[in-house]
Amino acid sequence: MTKHVVVVGAGVLGITSALELRRKGYKVTVLAREIPWDVTSQSFASPWAGANWCSFANTKEAERRRDAITYKRFKELEKELPPHVLVSMPFTCYDVLKDDWDQYWFGDVCGGVEQVENHGNKVATEAPYAYKFTSFTLDAPTYLQWLAGRLLGKDEPGPPAKLVRVSTLTSLRQAALLVPDTDLIINATGLGSQDVAESADKDMYPIRGQTVLVWAPRIQNKEEAHCVSMIGKNGASYVIPRARSGRVILGGTFHARQSNPLTPDPAVTERILKDAVQLAPELLPKDVDPSSPDAWKHIEVIRVNIGVRPAREGGARVALDSTPMKVHGKRVGIIHTYGIGPAGYQASYGIAAEVCELAELWENGHGSRAARL
Repeated sequence: MTKHVVVVGAGVLGITSALELRRKGYKVTVLAREIPWDVTSQSFASPWAGANWCSFANTKEAERRRDAITYKRFKELEKELPPHVLVSMPFTCYDVLKDDWDQYWFGDVCGGVEQVENHGNKVATEAPYAYKFTSFTLDAPTYLQWLAGRLLGKDEPGPPAKLVRVSTLTSLRQAALLVPDTDLIINATGLGSQDVAESADKDMYPIRGQTVLVWAPRIQNKEEAHCVSMIGKNGASYVIPRARSGRVILGGTFHARQSNPLTPDPAVTERILKDAVQLAPELLPKDVDPSSPDAWKHIEVIRVNIGVRPAREGGARVALDSTPMKVHGKRVGIIHTYGIGPAGYQASYGIAAEVCELAELWENGHGSRAARL
């Protein structure tokens, strides 16, 4: 008999895992307070992401494996998706603080990483090296909605899936009671895993970030589209096109263990825009001189964002719980998948593959297995 898996949470980890589980033949229902079309909810991290693949899994083999799997899947998806949703483009990372090849471990994954000395960028004069490679950017809200569409569509293998909006759940048992034939629960609740009774994870913490979403039609051109970042003594500046949609995420800030205030700081917005102009003059109309002190004022701002990323001490938890629930006299398994922080998109298919392995392990009655971290 087909097993019924209930996924709690509809962020990129929850939806990707749900889709891959359906493809494995499971009956899937997703329960979530926020769904992929809720693009302005500040309680929902996935729609706010810059959403690129720029791995920082420089020490842990499991994290590298997840990111590598996802890069390969993005390469396949690029043939299917239009360039305004997912596309490859040049990446340049200016490193002010250190010459650190370990951070750019992924040359074999992405076709090579080039280290450029004396790169000639006058803006990044402090940066001793530039690292260049080819990778992917996504329009996060559109991509997440596409994923949900595939999950719910008729063209995928496996039984039809459902996506149901629910109010906040305080336990996974509530989810199992809402779907009476539940066999297995996937806990993809993000920061909610702090409060869900079956996880109550005190290692979870928020990372508050301020970004600026802008309209830059020149980025729609293949010749001018590129992703650029600079790591400086005072933090990071980055320009992440949302594929070639013309929308671009500029950042940013990184405040660990903070979730408030949820209102943007105008001074931070100004700093982000000024830095972005210097890194990527193509954000401006062609008739604006990027060296002008007021050039940043000509960037067309769509929205200033405050997003809260769900991070966890020790890294993401991807594990089969050792204590299944008993619901209506039936044994219901639990798989946890949360706490990925800012790496949700670039690790999504790798984590989904682990979730599918754990689901098979549970179905075969082999007990619990910890995440491979």
